[in-house]
Amino acid sequence: MSDHDRPHASVHLPSMSLHDLSLSNDPREILARGPADGVGFPVIVHPIPATGRLDRDDHPSPRIYVAHSGVGRRQYRRGLHCLDLQTAPRMIEVYAAGLGFERSTWAGEAGRCVEVQFADSDVEALSGGELSRLDLQTRHEAFDERISSTVFLLAEEVLAGQPSGPLYARGLSLSLLGLLQAHHTRGKSVAASSVRVMSGEQKRRIVDLVAHAFGTRLTIDQLAGELRMSPSHFSRLFKASFGVTPHDYVLRVRLDAATRALQLTGGESISDIAQRCGFSSQSHLTAQMRQHLGTTPLAVRRGR
Repeated sequence: MSDHDRPHASVHLPSMSLHDLSLSNDPREILARGPADGVGFPVIVHPIPATGRLDRDDHPSPRIYVAHSGVGRRQYRRGLHCLDLQTAPRMIEVYAAGLGFERSTWAGEAGRCVEVQFADSDVEALSGGELSRLDLQTRHEAFDERISSTVFLLAEEVLAGQPSGPLYARGLSLSLLGLLQAHHTRGKSVAASSVRVMSGEQKRRIVDLVAHAFGTRLTIDQLAGELRMSPSHFSRLFKASFGVTPHDYVLRVRLDAATRALQLTGGESISDIAQRCGFSSQSHLTAQMRQHLGTTPLAVRRGR
């Protein structure tokens, strides 16, 4: 499917955030979008289905997808090749121009992802002619905290109607362009570095463990034990592989789970949700939401 074939079921409204957008099992639906308008790159928010299928998924221009919420499995088929992949918060898909899949399927917990497109004309305009195109190298299941954070800041700014002004949105777009050009273009997708990182299988095992056990008292020893590593060695490899510390990653998974529960369940108390999602108390959840999301559990619930 080309970009133009996707239905524009909803568009962004002022003062909305990513957490306000609905969930959907239709992978063709667009939850929100913001045009470049000469200020930044196009930003599109898509659903990550709990169960869904999409035929003919084509991507004519280079782009990235960053999972905001949702966990599960994905399968992408192209000819005789089939990719079995995970979905996890802040996981990044980097697509070269012209990439396409004959069939894509999803299974897991529903969520949202943010797409940013890099048409040649936008790259040239925003870079002031320094770049004529962004030659991205396809990469799956990547983690890069600088990129995911920049994408979410840009998406929130667009969804809110650019309250900080066009210069801020342009700055975020240029920062994203610089990070991708430096680390994810052809010949640079795998950094020539002496720093070791986890293998794809090791990352999948850790993502699975956290996704199923975030409500328990996860420790570094448990996570390291899953890969038979010492805690110190595991912590170094985790930071190099995911871009954040194990504590920060687990916290973000817990916050995402708590946010979904607050939005979708009206009968469960905030205190019970906090305990179920791995927080010691309702006040602990409130403090973490206020610090990292700029909101409170009660505000999230009232915004359902």
